[in-house]
Amino acid sequence: MRPAAETAVLREYRHLLRTGPVDWQETAHRHALTSLGSAARTQLLGEVRRLLLVGTRLRPDDVHEVARLLVLAERHRPRILLDGMRPDLLRLLARAVVASPAGRTLAVGRDVWDGTDPLPPVAHESSVPGGVGWGGEWGTGVVSTDLGAAFYGSVPPRRRA
Repeated sequence: MRPAAETAVLREYRHLLRTGPVDWQETAHRHALTSLGSAARTQLLGEVRRLLLVGTRLRPDDVHEVARLLVLAERHRPRILLDGMRPDLLRLLARAVVASPAGRTLAVGRDVWDGTDPLPPVAHESSVPGGVGWGGEWGTGVVSTDLGAAFYGSVPPRRRA
């Protein structure tokens, strides 16, 4: 659910997330988290925990790990943070990331970027129609392999009586 009118800072932040290399994105987020202060980092970490269900052992001072979580979450599931985070925290984070030295470096090409987001991940479907996976009953597509055929040709030899 994209807001009707995306602010310039959010568009710049989205550009950075979609086009920048991961290590530069992490650097920009580390600079931003360091500049925000402990109270804002505590709120951001709470949002990360709520949205991603990870980071329970992290502290607000673990800037490197929180920055990595933010970047990898947006890489793995595009728009999970942009759509799920509280708007005030998102604006605060976006403003700090875009204003960071690495964020200013990643601004190249922003004027010609078409603004498209990557496609959402596709749910894995079963290779067996109606089999195991999201579409079928559990265990219906499981087929036991005949190891005897692999060792003895098509028919395993019979035992002597």
